[in-house]
Amino acid sequence: MESSCDATAVPFTLLGALLTAGPAAWPACVGGGRAFLRDYAQRGTNALLWAGLLAVTWVLVLRVAALLRLWALGSRIPGPHALLADPGLAAVLRTGGDITGFLSKLHSSYGPVVRLWAGPSQLLVSVKDPALVKEVLTKAEDKLPLTGRTYNLACGRLGLFVSSFEKVKSTRESLKMFLNEKLAIGVGRSSFKVVDAVMDRIETIMSKDFLDSRSFSQHMAFNVIGATLFGDAFFNWSDAVTYEELLMMVAKDGCFWASYAVCPFWKPSYRRYRTLCAKLKILTEDIIRKSKDQNSDQRSYLKSEGMIKDPNKGVLSEMMAGRCLHGAAEGPLSSEEEVCGNIMGLMLHGISASANLIGNILTRLVLFPKLQNQLHAEIVAVCNESSELQVDDVLRMQLLLATVCESARLLPAGPLLQRCSLKHDLTLGSGITVPAGAILVVPLHLVHMDASVWGNDAGQFNPHRFLKKEVGLGDILATPRGSNGKNLFTECAKTESFLPFGSGSRACVGQKFAILAISMLIASLLRNYEVQTHPSLSKEMEPEVDNSHFHHLPNPKIILKRRRI
Repeated sequence: MESSCDATAVPFTLLGALLTAGPAAWPACVGGGRAFLRDYAQRGTNALLWAGLLAVTWVLVLRVAALLRLWALGSRIPGPHALLADPGLAAVLRTGGDITGFLSKLHSSYGPVVRLWAGPSQLLVSVKDPALVKEVLTKAEDKLPLTGRTYNLACGRLGLFVSSFEKVKSTRESLKMFLNEKLAIGVGRSSFKVVDAVMDRIETIMSKDFLDSRSFSQHMAFNVIGATLFGDAFFNWSDAVTYEELLMMVAKDGCFWASYAVCPFWKPSYRRYRTLCAKLKILTEDIIRKSKDQNSDQRSYLKSEGMIKDPNKGVLSEMMAGRCLHGAAEGPLSSEEEVCGNIMGLMLHGISASANLIGNILTRLVLFPKLQNQLHAEIVAVCNESSELQVDDVLRMQLLLATVCESARLLPAGPLLQRCSLKHDLTLGSGITVPAGAILVVPLHLVHMDASVWGNDAGQFNPHRFLKKEVGLGDILATPRGSNGKNLFTECAKTESFLPFGSGSRACVGQKFAILAISMLIASLLRNYEVQTHPSLSKEMEPEVDNSHFHHLPNPKIILKRRRI
């Protein structure tokens, strides 16, 4: 006897009602409820697949629409004709050619704003005009996502180097305040210790051979940044040399590995890189502990005395107290893991930028011995017999400050200053609209060599341009106008065209600290030592002295000769 299906006996759900046409559409009850469940599972699976397909299609439609919009807005910006990617730019990037020269030709042909395609979905916009540069750097507050990925890969969890400006704004302000305080209370004394520490390290090297300028600059930068962050505990740290070597190895390949969309964990070289990062983190945690232990007694004393500032306290204790990198505006203090990541990021970024500038200055001193003698005379005249340098002392060393700024102008940290706006389009005063996500670059060499701003000798090394009445250093150093009776950088056009530390919303918060701290470091060095090229290599340097356009400075082999006091 055939049995009929009883709808009331079948487990019924809302989803089943939506997927079927009612009991009449159910399959014959061969096998009872199992046939229904099997059919129900098939219908549910099909529904999920359709939902997934529709979701993926919707995402793809949005991506295609965004891409078409990018192409439409990008085509309105002047630039070379290219369907998807500019072959000239690709060739320059592939061969490691002169991207500054390439952009210079484009700007000559298309004007102060030029667009070119770095890929089918990546628009690059180069801006050269100083007025537009200021506007771009003010409005484009974000950094490229690759920057954040690079620091996260190398340093782990951190909040200081994220791409979004809003997420890091208050942290940057706190760090700026700390660095400015550090200038007033401890950098002068530390600069002498840095010089002594570096000289102790390279003494054995120089007794047998000479030292190249870049290596010496790296040692100087490593010690001055380390002393700033960790205080006096850094000078007594036995693992300092190992830490410096690890930092440089991690910094070298960080951007390369971060460029992968998916971490290539299957590559042995990537796993070796991650091992280096882990070792670096362990050493960072070690120096953090040492700095905290050394400053714990001092913090207790300062608290009992009403929080008197301690000139030897590192940034770590300020961070943990909530007055530096993690201010009250950001809520609860971040974990120690994030503090460690921020410290590692500061070391990586600070050493790279500082070493580049110190190396440029040392090379100028070697190329221009007369300038070095003038600087020494100025330093001796200002310092008298004082054993410690103060900020006010350095502010009176006008030629030294001008030398530091001119070195930074002629050879900044990199050829391009990069910014982006991750969420919003940027409409410039010229009427050009730059779509969200486009890479905005400022070719620093072109801006710093602009003859209409800096004069016909823009390509020549001339520190005295910063000492003229129409040019000063006050705005660069963010010092009160008329400090020490001087008016150091007042001409607006030149101020806006001086960009080695960036400008606008995302300008380097350590600009004032870098210029004054490095000036103190150079003053401490030149006060006791004379920088010379190795005698056997002096002839090789002679052709470079007459070359006024330094796109790539030499890396001279130097010796340091102690001065007679």
